[in-house]
Amino acid sequence: MTIKRLQEPPGSRCFVCAPGNPNGLNIPFDYDDEDGSVQTTVTFGDLHCGAPTYVHVGLAMSVLAEAMAWTVVTTTGRFSITLASNTKFQRPLRAGVPYRVHAKVDEIAETKMHTSALFSSGDQVFVTATATFQVISEEISARLRARVTKPFRAQSDGG
Repeated sequence: MTIKRLQEPPGSRCFVCAPGNPNGLNIPFDYDDEDGSVQTTVTFGDLHCGAPTYVHVGLAMSVLAEAMAWTVVTTTGRFSITLASNTKFQRPLRAGVPYRVHAKVDEIAETKMHTSALFSSGDQVFVTATATFQVISEEISARLRARVTKPFRAQSDGG
């Protein structure tokens, strides 16, 4: 088994995983080549809460969506768009608790990929998600990669 750290292209501003986004979560993801899964460990802080001590569900859903998107990238080498997603919260996520995120591709149907992901701690599952992605053509993926790897240019305050 080989675990490999996944790298965002230079210039990426992904809210969930890009280290270059100063307002983002900066969550690194790893790829397990033995089972084809994407995984990480994340501990949310007080600033990630909706209700006191409970992680905002939108942040939890964003992390699971990003993990599932990475499974598509590691499987196909291409970008994709989300066609549908479903998330189920069995238990609320709490700030200050380390959670394991695990995502995988469940089924490939031509250019559509069905994925699943979860948040767990120990042997307890807290949140599960599924999503269907449409894989983008190699031509469009190449254009997107080129666009992302260009240096980020901040907008001026003057409009």
